[in-house]
Amino acid sequence: MSTFPILFLLSILLSVIQIHAADTTSNRTLLTEDFNQGTSKGLAKTLLSHRHITLAKGAGPDGTDAIRVAYVGYPRGSHRVLARHPIGTKTDRATLSFDVCFDRDFQWTHGGKLHGLAPKNPITGGEDRHPQGWSARIMFEHGGRCATYLYDQDKTEKYGIGETSENPVFKAGKWHHVALQVALNDPKKNNGFARLLIDKKIVVTTENIAFREVGSPETRIQQFLFSTFHGGNKPKWTPLDKNGQPATVYAYFDNFVITDDT
Repeated sequence: MSTFPILFLLSILLSVIQIHAADTTSNRTLLTEDFNQGTSKGLAKTLLSHRHITLAKGAGPDGTDAIRVAYVGYPRGSHRVLARHPIGTKTDRATLSFDVCFDRDFQWTHGGKLHGLAPKNPITGGEDRHPQGWSARIMFEHGGRCATYLYDQDKTEKYGIGETSENPVFKAGKWHHVALQVALNDPKKNNGFARLLIDKKIVVTTENIAFREVGSPETRIQQFLFSTFHGGNKPKWTPLDKNGQPATVYAYFDNFVITDDT
C-alpha cells in the first residue's frame, strides 16, 4: 500500500491540531471579575474602595452579585467614578466586555462616559496628546445611544473623537451586554480601529485611527479604565431632580472580562 495517502492524512491532521492550538491560545482571558469570589483582592477590591461604588447582593443579570455605581450630580455633570487596574500583560488587540443595567429612573442627559482600555500612560480629560498616549472608552448618549470615545494622535483635537450609534441601544431598567474591541495601529500608520457591540450586535465601528505614534511597550494595551460619569463639563450634562437641582442616579455593572485578541 502506498504511503502517500497516509502521509497526506497525517499532514491534514497536523494542520487541524495546529489550528486548534492557535485557537486555544488566541482570545485568552486576561482579566475577569463577577464579584462572586470575594471582594478582598483583584478588580473587586480596586472598585469597591471607591466611595461611589457598592456591592449589590443578588442584583446581577443572573441573580448573583454585581456592583452599583452612584452618579452624584453636580453643576458639571456627575462626580467622576474612576479607577485603573492592570491587566497583567501587554497586547495590541483586546476586547473588553461587561454587563450594565441603568436604573429605571436613570437620566441620559447630554451623555457620559463608560469604561475602556489604555496604555501605561493614558490620555483623558482633554490632556495634550503625546506619542505614547491614547485611550479607548465608550459613551452613553442622549436617549440611550452609545458612541466610541477615543483619544488618538490628532493634535488638532482637544477631546476624544468617535462615532455614535444610529439608534438608541440602551434601555433603562434592562441588562445589556457591552463589548469594546480595540486594535492598535502600527506606528506611523492610521490602521487602528475600535468596534462597539451591544447585545452581540455591532452598532459602531471607528476605523483608520492612529492611537499611538510609536511602538514602544508602553503604548500597548495594558490597563483597564473603569470610567463612568455624566460629562462633559457644563450643566447640560447634569442629572436633575423635579426641582431642577442636581440628582443622584444609579447603574449596575457585572461580569467584566478582558481578552487578548492577538
